Amino acid sequence: MLRLTEYKNDLQRVICHIALVSAVAVFSLTPCFALGNLFFKPLSANPLEARIGTMYQFDDNKLRLDIGNSIDLQTINLTDSLPLSLGTDFFTLTRLRSEGKLKFPVETADFYFGINGAIKRNLNENVEGSIRLRIAHISSHLVDGYASDSVFVRQKPFVYSREFAEGIVAAEFSHSVRFYAGLTFLWATQPRSANRFIPQLGFDGSHKISSSLFINFGYDFKVFGINDIYTGVHALQAGVFLETSNNKGYLLSLYCYRGRSVHGMFFNQEDTYFGTGFQVIF
Repeated sequence: MLRLTEYKNDLQRVICHIALVSAVAVFSLTPCFALGNLFFKPLSANPLEARIGTMYQFDDNKLRLDIGNSIDLQTINLTDSLPLSLGTDFFTLTRLRSEGKLKFPVETADFYFGINGAIKRNLNENVEGSIRLRIAHISSHLVDGYASDSVFVRQKPFVYSREFAEGIVAAEFSHSVRFYAGLTFLWATQPRSANRFIPQLGFDGSHKISSSLFINFGYDFKVFGINDIYTGVHALQAGVFLETSNNKGYLLSLYCYRGRSVHGMFFNQEDTYFGTGFQVIF
C-alpha cells in the first residue's frame, strides 16, 4: 500500500500505456463499436456497470453473477448537435461459491441503483466526445452462503452504504476505440474510513472480424483510499461478441482483476483473479 504521493510513477506508467494502446488502435481498427444500444455505452472493463451475465474466477473457485440493466428513458436535443440522454441504472453484483454438483451458495450481494445523464458531440469527423454523470446509491450485504450453522464466522456483517456522484469524460476515435477519465465523489459513506474521491481512467474498443463477429476489449484503473492509504485497482476484460441483431447478442470474455474487492463487504481486502464468463447484450 502506498500513499497517494508515492503513486505518481505508477499513474504515469498507466497513462503512457493507455496513450500508446489508444494511438495504435485508432490507426489499426476497423470502424465499429458494437455492444448494445445505450446512448453512452457502458465502460467495458469497469466492474460497476449494469450487466446480465456470469463470470467464473479460476483462482479461488468463486463466481460473480451480475443481474441488472441500464435504460435510456428520454433524449432531449439541447441544440441541433448536442443531445442529452436521461436514464436509470438498477443492478446487483453477487458473489457465489462453487461447491460442485451445480451448487453455488451465495456469499454476498451488492445493490446499485441510480440515475444518469449523458451528452455527446462530434468534435470532428473522426472523434466523438461524450460526458456521463451518474448519481447513485450502493449497499452490500452478507448472505447465508457465507454462514456456518447460521453464524457468520469468517466475516462479521456491517453496514456498507455509499451515495455518490460519478463523472466520466470520454473521447471515441473512428467508432473503434474510446479512452476516458473520471472522478467519483462519495458524499455519504459507511464505513467512514473510505476516502471520498476515487479517480479513474481507462480505455475500451471494438474490432470487427466479420459481419456479426467482433473482438471487444477494455482496461479500467481506479485509485481507492482507506484512511488516506491508497491502492490501485486494475480491471481488464477482452472477449468475442456475436451479434444477433442490431448490436444485440452474446459476449464471451476473459477477465482479470487486481486490487480492492468490488464487493462492499470486503472493500478493505485485496482480490486477485483471472476468470471467464459470458454476458447477454441488448
